[in-house]
Amino acid sequence: MVIGYEAKRIFHNRSGLGNYGRNLIRALATHYPEHHYRLYNPGKGTVPFGAELEAITEVKAPFTNKLFANVWRQKLVSAQAARENVQIFHGISHELPADLRKNGLRSVVTIHDLIFLRYPNLYKWTDRKIYLKKVKLAVKRADTVVAISRQTKQDLVELLQVPQEKIEVIYQGCAPVFKKKQSVAEIEQLKEHYTLPSEYLLFVGTLEERKNVKLILEAIRKLRIQAVFIGKKTRYWKKILQQKEYADIQSIVSTPEVRDNTHLAGIYQGARLFVYPSMFEGFGIPVLEALESKTPVITSNRSSLPEAAGQDACLVNVDNAHALTQAIADIWHDESRRAIMAEKGYTHAQQFSDERLANTWVQLYERLLV
Repeated sequence: MVIGYEAKRIFHNRSGLGNYGRNLIRALATHYPEHHYRLYNPGKGTVPFGAELEAITEVKAPFTNKLFANVWRQKLVSAQAARENVQIFHGISHELPADLRKNGLRSVVTIHDLIFLRYPNLYKWTDRKIYLKKVKLAVKRADTVVAISRQTKQDLVELLQVPQEKIEVIYQGCAPVFKKKQSVAEIEQLKEHYTLPSEYLLFVGTLEERKNVKLILEAIRKLRIQAVFIGKKTRYWKKILQQKEYADIQSIVSTPEVRDNTHLAGIYQGARLFVYPSMFEGFGIPVLEALESKTPVITSNRSSLPEAAGQDACLVNVDNAHALTQAIADIWHDESRRAIMAEKGYTHAQQFSDERLANTWVQLYERLLV
């Protein structure tokens, strides 16, 4: 098979949807190198990818002008892909170009979440309109829609009236770096390098309202537990820390800039507890990264997070600040429970292995060509 991909985010986004695309293509090219994967990139990227795998070919736009390159990405790439013998075109993040059927290509689009419809107050009006238009067009153009969780499938049916039979659920995995165990010495070096405490609670993700980071601050202030927050610092986060009620927690909060994923993986492994009380997620990849690190997880009992975390994680009602505080206190001081959660969580994470997910995707591609 020859599969084409709308690859803008693969080469331009270092996190989030970019990670999803890179992990997916890497898994496919590693476990199914007999197929060919053509990545259509509209412009000079900032994230190198794919050169080490023979099955992957990067296809750059024939235009340097950004406007023309965007037109190519949205409209012209279908005809080019057909000329290059692509059989299936996969939009990995909510988008598909026009005229795929006209050019004889089968298609699939991955939808990660519809959070902009669930929580419109967290998005600008113009952004919501753009996102909605893109998603509606993509699910209309696609032969098959893939949701990354049962929650996202439910949202597609309820909020956009996409027929259930058109949707398949295929989970996502995480990068191999998070599956490689680091030594005690390596982790201690990282703690020293980033000036981290010897024992800490960890949060990884954008420091924003939807992630409920304020609840973690309230908990550690009461419990006097050291916490490490790694993620983009939004205005929401900075505003919280400027409030008088949080003036006394600066000494127990660390916010290191971690750009190396090997370092991030070691910091996960060095954490005593991972806490992710998000209001809503399409999947929740940091939860999976923590499980692969054998770090006990406390997360929300809503949206897709129980799917990602599994039944042996601690799932709490994040509308209840006391519930989260109590869960942290209980698990923080219970070594035996942490050990059991770590092992069972790691076992749960194996259902998201690269080999299993790549196999599921190849089966879907093959069905599209029947």
